Formats: sequence, structure tokens, C-alpha cells
Amino acid sequence: MTISKNKLISVIIILVVVAGGILFFLNRGPSYQKESITIEQDLTPIELTQEEQQALQAEGLAIPSGEDATAKDLQSVRTSDELDAIKADLNETDLSGLDAELEAIESDLSGL
Repeated sequence: MTISKNKLISVIIILVVVAGGILFFLNRGPSYQKESITIEQDLTPIELTQEEQQALQAEGLAIPSGEDATAKDLQSVRTSDELDAIKADLNETDLSGLDAELEAIESDLSGL
């Protein structure tokens, strides 16, 4: 049982094309770029005009002043990944009262 030279060349060409296709699909990278952003970049405050501030106050909405101390405390954590440091961060984090703010936000949004 002998294989002719033409059939052998055809099989080799097919194998090379299949192997090339497999390598192409395995080596191509994702079609998107990952990007790291910080909260500060994404949530920069905007300045409201006096007219906009008055309109908010007329609707019964308060304009927050300064930084939110609770949010600042939640962002302050130890940089260590040791278990003791993580436990200390968890023990020092006060999450009480967060639901009250959520209820206030929901009531503000329901009035729109």
C-alpha cells in the first residue's frame, strides 16, 4: 500500500494550513483593552450654577458639602495582604447606617 507523491503533498499542505489556523486563533489577543481607572477619575464633581442649586433646593434636595467622611473612612485600608491586616480592616470598618442613606436615596429618586 503506497501513497502517491501528490496525495502526500496534499496531506502535508492541509496539515500546515490547519496548524496555521489553530496557531492564529490561539495567539490572537482579546479584541478589547483593559483599563484601570480610579474612582476619582470617574466621579469628578461638577460645579452647579446658582440657578441649578436653587432649583435643587426648591425640589427639597440638599447639596452635599465637602467630602463624605464615611466614604473617606471606607476607602482608607491597610495595603498589606496579610490575614491579620485584613481582619483588622474588617473589624475597624463601621457599616452601620449605610441602609439609612440608601433609603434616603430611594425616596429622593421616587419623587422624580
